[in-house]
Amino acid sequence: MGLGQSKYSDNDFELAIRAAKDLEYLLESEFGASGKGLHEKISSGSATGLIPEKLVKKMRYLATLRNQLVHQHGFNRIPNRESFIRAFETSEMELKSIVEATRRQKHGREGGGILRNVLNFFVGA
Repeated sequence: MGLGQSKYSDNDFELAIRAAKDLEYLLESEFGASGKGLHEKISSGSATGLIPEKLVKKMRYLATLRNQLVHQHGFNRIPNRESFIRAFETSEMELKSIVEATRRQKHGREGGGILRNVLNFFVGA
């Protein structure tokens, strides 16, 4: 990923709304979240117990800035755009990592102790 400005809209409103939509989609599709907006979906998705509190706080920061842009008169730009983009990218990456780790566990490709590791080494699994 990276902070390449060409990847994101120069318009802070568009940036915030697209970031919120992307996170909402992940929360809905992968964590079964529901609700009206990102804050509600964060609450709903974190009820699974899979999302660490640090990540919840990071996503709430994004949701709050998005809401301020859209609803608060006179709030017309993201105060620290690079920080916002970094928080979005790491939130998205962390959610995807949780999804992948959960899938690996469900399919038995993680864990198993020393015997499984030795077998994997020799079999090349």
